Amino acid sequence: MAVSLYKMNNINKLALIGGFRSFSGSIIWPYVGFALYKVYGLPLSVVSLFYLVQAVVNVIASISGGIITDYLGRKRSMALSILFSSIALLLAYVLNMPLYVMVFILFQSFFNTVYNVSSTAIVGDMYKGTSQLIKAYSRQRVGINAGWALGPLVGGYIFTFFSFRTLLLISSLLVLIIIPIVKILPDFKGAGSILNFNLNKEFLTFLIPTFLTFAIVGQLGFSILTYYNTILHFTEFEVGILFAINGLLIVAFQDLAGRLIGSKVKLISFGMVMYGLAYLAIAFITNLYVAMLDVVFITIAEMIVTPISQALANTLANKDTRGKQMGLYSMVTGLGRVIGSSVSSELMNYYLYYPLGLWGSISLFGFSSAVLYYIILRRLKSIVV
Repeated sequence: MAVSLYKMNNINKLALIGGFRSFSGSIIWPYVGFALYKVYGLPLSVVSLFYLVQAVVNVIASISGGIITDYLGRKRSMALSILFSSIALLLAYVLNMPLYVMVFILFQSFFNTVYNVSSTAIVGDMYKGTSQLIKAYSRQRVGINAGWALGPLVGGYIFTFFSFRTLLLISSLLVLIIIPIVKILPDFKGAGSILNFNLNKEFLTFLIPTFLTFAIVGQLGFSILTYYNTILHFTEFEVGILFAINGLLIVAFQDLAGRLIGSKVKLISFGMVMYGLAYLAIAFITNLYVAMLDVVFITIAEMIVTPISQALANTLANKDTRGKQMGLYSMVTGLGRVIGSSVSSELMNYYLYYPLGLWGSISLFGFSSAVLYYIILRRLKSIVV
């Protein structure tokens, strides 16, 4: 019992750290692409290029982050990534020119990825078995999404009535609060050669639908904001309300969802079908109230899919090279998010005023990954208990 309580205390610490960190990040990240487009006057093609460059940065950061967290340990990697992330945003605030803002936000994205690799790996170090991992990741997500629930709402308000530059300064300072909490976490390191990833076929196969999954997960940001603002004329604050609903629902129900899911990892296919339908439905939305209802279904899908995906990745990973393998997982999820945003940005050049074509194309990410998960998990029956 004492050991169990000790572990739960640690996961609660991670949830608290994740909450502060996600709040500081979510006041700016849903608005980055939009700010580059509207505030700094860059064309959509440049915004699309920004997301593609971010994808390259994410690849480098994920691989580097996996090596760093196995070599330095989870705790030190988390603390350093938080510090350098803050410095990058502060420099973006001080210089405040389109090129500098893009460059330093990309640096911040690099350090975000290093942190994500470390925080994902440390949960896998502390918990074993898909059921326990799903519950642990669900608890961590409660904290993260408490920050996400409030961040976009506050960010939308500040963006609307002050400036995006102000958001950069606030985000830079807020994230520093959590470094002392990181210092009291237990530490874990990898083993073996620094460049040995020790990959297996099952893990690599799992990464294919993972990419498609996070291509649609990442739509809850630039694409939704741009579409609702341009076509339905929602304000940034109103879209911030949609983001807040997403975060609040996860805070309220993610723990319960984790317990209900248990070891039923095949529910990930159901969650991906729900994702596809919810994004397809955006084509038919005409007002804010229906958009609120739709984001509820997007959130339910997220509460099912994300903790199962993280649990499966950790279950398939080798404990001696968990950091590096979680780096690869982070690389794929990050690539999915960024390329998903880039694809939607490019699609908007042609289909922004043809909603069914736009959201029908985006929904295919969800439907195709659902099929792939179903096929893959039938072959991996040994990991679903």
